[in-house]
Amino acid sequence: MENYKFSKYNIFKRKKEKTIGVNLFNKRLFAINNQDYEMILNHKDCLTKLEENDTELFSAMVKLGVIEETGTNIPDILLLRNRSAIFSDRYYRLIILPTLNCNFSCWYCYETHTKAMMSSDTMYNIIAYIKTLIEEKRISSLHLDWFGGEPLLGYNKIIKPIAEEAKRMCEERNVTFWMTMTTNGFLLKESMIPFFKAHHLKSFQITLDGNKEQHNVVRYSGKQKKGSYDTIINNIVMLAKNNIEVHLRINYTIDTLDTISALIPVFPPNVRHNIQLAFIQVWQDRKKNSVFDDMRLFEKEKEIYNSFEEAGFRVYRHKISVGDSYSCYADSMATAVINYDGKVFKCTTPDFENAQGDGILTEKGIAWDENRIAHRLARATFDKKICLRCIYLPVCLGTCSSHKPPIPNKCDLKKYYKAEISDLMKKFDKKNYKIAHLSQL
Repeated sequence: MENYKFSKYNIFKRKKEKTIGVNLFNKRLFAINNQDYEMILNHKDCLTKLEENDTELFSAMVKLGVIEETGTNIPDILLLRNRSAIFSDRYYRLIILPTLNCNFSCWYCYETHTKAMMSSDTMYNIIAYIKTLIEEKRISSLHLDWFGGEPLLGYNKIIKPIAEEAKRMCEERNVTFWMTMTTNGFLLKESMIPFFKAHHLKSFQITLDGNKEQHNVVRYSGKQKKGSYDTIINNIVMLAKNNIEVHLRINYTIDTLDTISALIPVFPPNVRHNIQLAFIQVWQDRKKNSVFDDMRLFEKEKEIYNSFEEAGFRVYRHKISVGDSYSCYADSMATAVINYDGKVFKCTTPDFENAQGDGILTEKGIAWDENRIAHRLARATFDKKICLRCIYLPVCLGTCSSHKPPIPNKCDLKKYYKAEISDLMKKFDKKNYKIAHLSQL
């Protein structure tokens, strides 16, 4: 009986002078000469002979995960890691919505922009909950993530007092503390920078809607419908100059995809390294014609990404799991989203005003709705036959945890991951690497 087997999660692409391979569980791309690739293929069904004929090649393939021990069960290992990570993580992410109100009314926004703000009682309950996390749950790090609505509408009355108390309590117990914020960027002021730095606000997610003309059609302020583009661009540059990272999300529709490249010269070259881009197709437009379903659009999006990367920006385009044991922050029990009214959710996608919460914040902490949490987290997102049999399982880890059941008979994500891995292999080849982790590309 063979002691080793060829991994199910291998992908190879043969070039003229070399072969590029990747093991999706190990997540390392590598290059070997074509002679070695032929040697592997010839001994694929009898790996003991490969070990006898070329010990060095055999050992290298074992280290890369291409060859694994016969009893290895990758799906079970992934399930174990998933369960352990979801229920034992000591890193806590607390997403806080000071208000659902917003100074804009973007046509695609799903939120109900009620003007109410977080009450002092809810604010004090959040501070008390943070104290419990630090002193009783003994978390190792706390990440406050500000969301909305527009969170900066509550900058003085909500964000500052909660952040100051959280930082103080974390410092007393040697708990790592930092913050991030999702904002439209219009209300940012240079006078806020000292507070952001003192309270470890490391990054902002800010959204644009294409070039100046397109953006100002969507995002404007006041009865005069004054465009917001110039103000937001200036504020992004201000943050980047102060070495605060900006995750720039550019929303587009099929009709506006071509306007994105006009943003490249808007940002000075010396700040582009502090700006990371992600292109997001508006969900209403995606329902009509998704970029994931049209490979021509998919290729066009990649070309635009490449142009930004060549201009000195950082880009985020590979939606593959390269480090975590779960695919979404909402899958972890160490994540909570607290709405301004004290309702608690697991993720930031619902209409917070009208959706049923997953729990409620009280004076004693979060009272989770066990039935809703069990429906979402009791099983791994990929604990179903179609996922466990899939070659792309280690880099996908399943669909959204709120989408259970039904269990699909087919998965439309396969062609997306196939295209993504192919793109990574091309990039690996272009950089002339001998070995690299997926996260490096």
